[in-house]
Amino acid sequence: MDTLRIGLIGVGGFARYRLGNLLQVPEAQVVAMADASPDQIRQTKEKHAATAAAKEYSDYREMIAAGGLDAIMIQTPHDQHAHQMLAGFEAGLHVCTEKPMVTSVDDAERVIAARDKSGKVGMVSYQRHLQPEFRYIREQIASGVAGKVTYIQALMVQDWKKFTSGTWRQDFAQSGGGMLNDSGSHVIDVLLWSTGLQPESVVALIDNRGTAVDIDSAVAIRFQGGAIANLAIVGDTPGWDEDFTICCEKKAFYMRKNKLSTMDRDGNNFVAEQLGGGSTPDRNFVDACLGRAEVESPLECGLAAVKLTQAIYKAAESGVATKV
Repeated sequence: MDTLRIGLIGVGGFARYRLGNLLQVPEAQVVAMADASPDQIRQTKEKHAATAAAKEYSDYREMIAAGGLDAIMIQTPHDQHAHQMLAGFEAGLHVCTEKPMVTSVDDAERVIAARDKSGKVGMVSYQRHLQPEFRYIREQIASGVAGKVTYIQALMVQDWKKFTSGTWRQDFAQSGGGMLNDSGSHVIDVLLWSTGLQPESVVALIDNRGTAVDIDSAVAIRFQGGAIANLAIVGDTPGWDEDFTICCEKKAFYMRKNKLSTMDRDGNNFVAEQLGGGSTPDRNFVDACLGRAEVESPLECGLAAVKLTQAIYKAAESGVATKV
């Protein structure tokens, strides 16, 4: 194949933004889209003229049954991901889903088993895996250049509570959790992926800030091998920002305002301004489906993220350290 015929499941506001990135991949051909709202499909086609001829469905199962697809891409409420992914794999399709992959460890294991049985590509859209700065950190740690990881500090702040008010994201039944499970999934994933660490136990405090889901979370994590971490996910504050510090025996990494700097034991400072090797999840998914690349954010990353997230929720509810 030199093109990938893709069906979209869910074409709401964020999906339209994501579609703009996908359409920059020449080999990607959006041939169908499914959404319960005809108006969402109309808006998507108006925004992206390249999808004008895509077939329209109100039910993703009808879209899959109609055939003519090589892959599906999922952008729906979190509780729908598992059965949509399973349907895709069972139909012999490649599958890419938005984060979080699913809302339970059991569902994560089910979709991984379905992927393995189908032999198809399965991917979670964690874009930081394709970001040069985090790829550099991962290589430096994995190669041993930085030495053993000893401490991590991660902070994500967003005005998440305000911007998700009245939406399914603050309905636990559909979202599976609040800020931690939604935007925070990116932070949890990239810390595990870039360091290669395996969490051992967590303690946590969570404040719902008057809503039905978690908004602010303060988490302490102990990893196998002794490293420790502080994780703060704050969803009720003005502005949006991220801040990462990863301390290793030989080198430290500082991500500030999406810019990376490092410092080694001799005081050498490196500011990464033009790191190469970056890409997008859309490019990687298409290349992986066409046999041109490895999947950069496989479903195992989704399992690791949901496993730690669920342990954090359990620790916050129990008030005691919880094994992961």
